[in-house]
Amino acid sequence: MGGACSDKETGGQPLKARVAPGVELFQDTEGFFELRISSPIGSGSMRGRALSSGLFAALVDFTCTRCPNVPSNPPLQLPSFSNGVWLTVNLCWEGRCEVDIPDGGLGVVAAGDLCASYSRKRPAEFRYPSGRYRGVELFVNERVAEEPAFSLLGKGENAVQRIAREAGPAAVIANDTELNGRMEHLAALLDANDGALAKYEILGLLLGLQRRDLSMAKPRSLLTRAQMGMAAAARDEMERALGARHDARTMAAAFGVSAASLNEYFARAYGSTIAAYLRRRRMEEAATQLAQGAKVTEAAAFVGYANPSKFAAAFKKAYGVPPREWRRESGVRPGGV
Repeated sequence: MGGACSDKETGGQPLKARVAPGVELFQDTEGFFELRISSPIGSGSMRGRALSSGLFAALVDFTCTRCPNVPSNPPLQLPSFSNGVWLTVNLCWEGRCEVDIPDGGLGVVAAGDLCASYSRKRPAEFRYPSGRYRGVELFVNERVAEEPAFSLLGKGENAVQRIAREAGPAAVIANDTELNGRMEHLAALLDANDGALAKYEILGLLLGLQRRDLSMAKPRSLLTRAQMGMAAAARDEMERALGARHDARTMAAAFGVSAASLNEYFARAYGSTIAAYLRRRRMEEAATQLAQGAKVTEAAAFVGYANPSKFAAAFKKAYGVPPREWRRESGVRPGGV
């Protein structure tokens, strides 16, 4: 989309503001913005535009576990998120996003989930337990219901307020073809810089949300903060040393729970068991090592395989090709095993 900031009226430079360490906000003269994250936060961007004073849509592509929220009265010329009721709608394409449930712990939004949410208290940060998040995000202010383009939402009680109230902190709808399709089309229209058609797509989305019983749409994965803490600690232990031996029973014993319980918490947070997560991450790291020139035996040892043949079988199962072929296709010159 037109998320890359232009240089009109700014002497060849986009408008820029520092939000936090590793977080910068850029804006061009046509209403596009880009929130870029870098070290120490992670990498990636959130790119989008204000479609009106009460409508804001963006594409998100983050590789990080946490990202600070922009201020309620943001720098540059973004809408003021401190005025009135703002409904947030997210469609997750990839990764997982953590949401706070007042008096109910934490919910996890996964790929294919659409989450509508409203909270009087804006979150200080957004959390991505898998370290990856890609999706579409829409912010709708209650004033939108009064715009002529949104007259089909009906008269009487403000439609955006009603949807926000019913959604609460997290109404999550899984794999809804109509609603997800609306968000997909919105993303395409943002890419095409077609703000007028984007508004009509948002109207269709809001009409669809009006027809859903959002009060019953709860996150599929709910955890207490203690359970999420255990899952995160298990993940951190593995990430610190992917090549070491990690056993769910040993980790669970340290928390005073059973291995089955810890695996359940882990699956809710990260979408797989501890063993499956470790296998995937080992193969991902091995693929990186091979692409950077490591020999097959070196990559195998780095991720904890003493037997290169077993490593080769596991790698081929994960990537469809033997590690030596992966190394060659990555542009590494032949030499070594």
